[in-house]
Amino acid sequence: MRADEAEVAFASGGGRVFGTLRRAAGQGLRPAAILAHGFGSFRDELTGFVDLAQKLAAAGIASLRLDMRGCGMSGARGFMHPMFDWVEDVRNAASFLETAPGISADRIGVVGMSMGGGVACIAAALDGRLKAVVALAPVTDGEAWFRHLWTTTHDELGWRGFLAEIAEDRRRRALSGRSRVVNVLDAMAYQPEDRRAFLAMAKTYPAFLKRMALSAVDSAMLVRAVPLVPLIAPRPLLIIHSRSDGSVPIAQAEALAAAALPPARLIVLDDSPHCFWISDQSERVQRETVDWLREHLVESDLTAPGASAETRVGRPSLSGTDGGGERFGGQ
Repeated sequence: MRADEAEVAFASGGGRVFGTLRRAAGQGLRPAAILAHGFGSFRDELTGFVDLAQKLAAAGIASLRLDMRGCGMSGARGFMHPMFDWVEDVRNAASFLETAPGISADRIGVVGMSMGGGVACIAAALDGRLKAVVALAPVTDGEAWFRHLWTTTHDELGWRGFLAEIAEDRRRRALSGRSRVVNVLDAMAYQPEDRRAFLAMAKTYPAFLKRMALSAVDSAMLVRAVPLVPLIAPRPLLIIHSRSDGSVPIAQAEALAAAALPPARLIVLDDSPHCFWISDQSERVQRETVDWLREHLVESDLTAPGASAETRVGRPSLSGTDGGGERFGGQ
């Protein structure tokens, strides 16, 4: 582990959540960002969150990248429950950072990838201590996400059969307290390209989950960020998604942006898969994330009246010449 990083742990939900705290450059108290990974992933997000942590540190922002409960070193592997365990993990991470030496307790933000993006929005909507939010390719409606996966690779009948399995497992848990554990690929119903990518990543990164409890799917399908996102305002929200995302449809990010109140911004990429970190858009996603957090956690005066409000009112085209476009929410 690097000299400027430390392995840390804190209590959450009766267990321990583990993570890596990366210190920031600069003197005095520094802002910090909580980094929440995707469904079945782990704290480093391949290497995407490692690279992001390095860039944040250079910008004067510390970071805490987490193994969310049920993933990596935190909790029972495969028993990951975005609603409500992961939301609690993010909020407890903020409490932990409030106690950490060198961290400015009133300048804590959150970055979430995929399912972590939806969780980040929900946590921020419920907890005003999270002063800035970045949602990367977010899952904002868990049930709609699973329905997309299943009806794309199977059909409506297959989707209904899977829902019946989830319902049966729910009844099993009520009687025995136990959930059936299945192969991740049997639950996620990925398209062939995403399936190959998952197998490659699981081989390269052993921390990736290969099996999961059906209770994890049941919990993920409860995620609903869109109804809650207006509560984030007037704190700033950045959403980045790809038009080419075959796993999480861009409609999920568009619905989030449409429901968000200013200051909110949607950046649309043209040619990235769901996992930004394996595409040539990785550098841009990290740059946009760092710039957003620098603007709102480092440079802004969080104590000034109305300081967190934006005055942008335009809605530029989504087909910009730089490989993407953007929208501003709350209009």
